[in-house]
Amino acid sequence: MPRWIYQTEPDRAPRSEQRVAEALGRLGPEFVIRWGFFYEDGHGMSREGDLLIQGPDGHVLVMECKGGEMCWDPDTGRWSTSDGDNPFLQLNQEWAGVVRALRHQEDVLGLSTPYIDRVLAVPDMFPDPQVATFLGQPRDRVIGGGELNEFASWWNERFRGRSRHGTLDQVRELFASVYATGLGADATSHTLDFADVLVERQTACRFEILDALEQNRQLLFGGGPGTGKTWLAIELAVRWAKAGRRVLLLCYNLELEAWLRPVCAKKSKLIEVFSYESLAANLGVARPAGLKGDDITRFFDEEIPTRLLALTSSANCAPAFDALVVDEGQDHNTGDSREGADRAGWWRIYLRMLREGGEAPVAVFYDEAQRLPLRHGVFAAADVADSLLSPVHVRLRRPLRYTRQLRKFLAGLHGENTEALLRDFLMPTPGLAEGPEPQIVQADSDHSEAKACAELVKHWTSRHLADEEDIVVLFPSNRHPPVWIGKVHGVSFHLGDNAPRGSVRAIAIHRAKGLERRAVILVGFAPWAETSKNDYKAMTFIMGATRARHILAIIERVPVASQT
Repeated sequence: MPRWIYQTEPDRAPRSEQRVAEALGRLGPEFVIRWGFFYEDGHGMSREGDLLIQGPDGHVLVMECKGGEMCWDPDTGRWSTSDGDNPFLQLNQEWAGVVRALRHQEDVLGLSTPYIDRVLAVPDMFPDPQVATFLGQPRDRVIGGGELNEFASWWNERFRGRSRHGTLDQVRELFASVYATGLGADATSHTLDFADVLVERQTACRFEILDALEQNRQLLFGGGPGTGKTWLAIELAVRWAKAGRRVLLLCYNLELEAWLRPVCAKKSKLIEVFSYESLAANLGVARPAGLKGDDITRFFDEEIPTRLLALTSSANCAPAFDALVVDEGQDHNTGDSREGADRAGWWRIYLRMLREGGEAPVAVFYDEAQRLPLRHGVFAAADVADSLLSPVHVRLRRPLRYTRQLRKFLAGLHGENTEALLRDFLMPTPGLAEGPEPQIVQADSDHSEAKACAELVKHWTSRHLADEEDIVVLFPSNRHPPVWIGKVHGVSFHLGDNAPRGSVRAIAIHRAKGLERRAVILVGFAPWAETSKNDYKAMTFIMGATRARHILAIIERVPVASQT
């Protein structure tokens, strides 16, 4: 992801600029892009330009963007732009204004000006690169949609052999002194807003894998945190529903179910969302009131599957669904560790609810590394595949939803106990958005932990980095929630479901599986050096940290003497 400097709010920019920004968003961090800038024309009037780009070589490109199928009438000199003016004259004015501004600052700072070029971007047009002219102008004054999609290569060819006076650091300092200062305090919030847009677009691009696999009815998608499994599950359910199939979309986590229900309800009435528990309740096996401890485990792992298997085997229970989609599939048992145990496990129940059984359309999205080590029973994707007629295995790589800083932080947690869970974070991941560095705060008491949480929330909300509903406090175990939950230093923290508007939600990490938030605060852990020694604690920590989309803070619990 390049470094973005905003004057124009991304969601309010013209569609032509957004199209160009989408293509440029795939560049690496060696590119710096100013979106929206002021310049003085030759008459001393202040005007606004579209994009300024400084590349890895330090050179600068002035870019004006025009959308649609633009044309020019050589007889009248009129253009098909909204005002009929020549866009190349506008581009030349912008270029001259940038040259004047940088050369003036060159004299002030005693630095050297880089080479400054200009181009008109037409993302909706694909001019032949071999022609000499286009729209009555030299062809090299235009960059079309195809070249924008290969912008790094285009840049290298464009600036090959161009000399630069001074060092790279000097020309970067010069550019920054003119075009990276004086921005509002909310520039970072625009960065994160645009990061969300990029994540959505990258996720939508990943839907192309469903196009390639559309002839396959049974798919098992394995992928780590942030690889887009849930969004692919929703998209595939929608596609099958559009084909007239009644789809059962299953998950395990009640929080994920609560989020999936309204999302899918807006997309199709043929998609029915259930968690393992609500599915059982819907079939008449509801959890008895007052269950605690081992009785809860026994109910979920033994009583529910035994009774559901009997129910779905009954002649009175007709299959009601045409297709099955399972998210967080690793939480749905394929059996237990007993010798000779049924390897289909809960999946035998699910398949009996499908009209075509093991031949029906089935998609499973899972990550075996996210299966909790203390859970009863087992999950094996191979056992699910054995229950199906024609399964196809698909491996999802490259996490999509994180900022560059967050991905780097998570990759640094890789170790002997976390290798499987973080395997994809060690892969090169170009094109990630920029974001804040993860924060680590230390607290020696419940009081100081609560105060630190409140201060983080106030800081993020005051800078418009996140609203209260975008922030979640995650803690290790539902049995031991933070004792300070309530109103702390003017910030309301709410434990449990249906947090009132204006409060920050606090939930146990394992109830947040499959979910994500723009901002996450982790509490209840010792420093990582100690946490990483325990498999369960390390896994829980990482599962909590990977719920953050862009902003992460960790409040470590340390003895008083250990604080720094």
